[in-house]
Amino acid sequence: MLHVNDPVKIGSSNVYLTAHGYAPVVKVTNAAGTVIFNGPTVCLPQDANVTSLCAIKIADGYTTKSGQTTQLGLSGFFSPTQSTNPNSGPQSIFPAMDNPRLFLTVYHGDLGVNSGIPQSVYTLDLSHMTQYKVAGQPLSVALVPGEGLKLPDGGTLTFTGTKQWVNFTIAHNPGTSAALISSVLAILGLIGSLFVQRRRIWVRAVTGADGSTTVEIAGLARSESARIAEELADLALALQDTAPADRQAEADAPDDSEKPAADAPEDGSADTDVPSPTSPPGRTDRACTSSQTRRSTTTSPISPTS
Repeated sequence: MLHVNDPVKIGSSNVYLTAHGYAPVVKVTNAAGTVIFNGPTVCLPQDANVTSLCAIKIADGYTTKSGQTTQLGLSGFFSPTQSTNPNSGPQSIFPAMDNPRLFLTVYHGDLGVNSGIPQSVYTLDLSHMTQYKVAGQPLSVALVPGEGLKLPDGGTLTFTGTKQWVNFTIAHNPGTSAALISSVLAILGLIGSLFVQRRRIWVRAVTGADGSTTVEIAGLARSESARIAEELADLALALQDTAPADRQAEADAPDDSEKPAADAPEDGSADTDVPSPTSPPGRTDRACTSSQTRRSTTTSPISPTS
């Protein structure tokens, strides 16, 4: 069973009910009694109670009692549950067929369907049509199922019943699963990038005029970080085995144990130089920061090897 907003799934496709309405069945005979039209015509709903606008076109086969050939056009409304108020016009008060009425105005002449100009099947072009008249009054009728009408030029018109029509939309989206998986992976990748601190590290070895080699290490933090200097110091320590410091400079450095002790200040305090725990001998650390990035540079002289 198919309902509104409740699609039927067929394989990987969904079938949606998007519209429905009524199609009155009308039978028309010419003056000779020959049936020239007998079938349903789709009417367009105009409100929630399915008061529908109808346009029925009979383009071929209709001849009058004088033998002339003409075309018929029926314009009007279909009301599935017509109001019982006698002063009410075509107006349905309920969408079900509890009191159906077909209100028609009958025209004859040229429908314009043979002119080659496209036109809507739901409207009549009345520019070359003339409305039938009975006793000098325009011919308009309200028919119930099974009721008919005798036309002035010998033909007949009968409202035989009503059928329903529906409008379907078929949706097939084979890429939905792939799009969902891609979106989830993109979100996971974005979340992961928030926890990864991006760095750029440069290592450069420069040979001096005295034959010594200076190794420079620089870093750029792509996100705000206060640990860039410590991280570069750790990297310099990791490179110590492959780029040892200048041993000759260490040998020429005076021994702190041989230095005389400095006189202590009278107030009992002492000034001491505490070496950086992360700066190896013979290595100089330089760091500079800005409001947007943090950089750190470490240089280390290396003794020439024999």
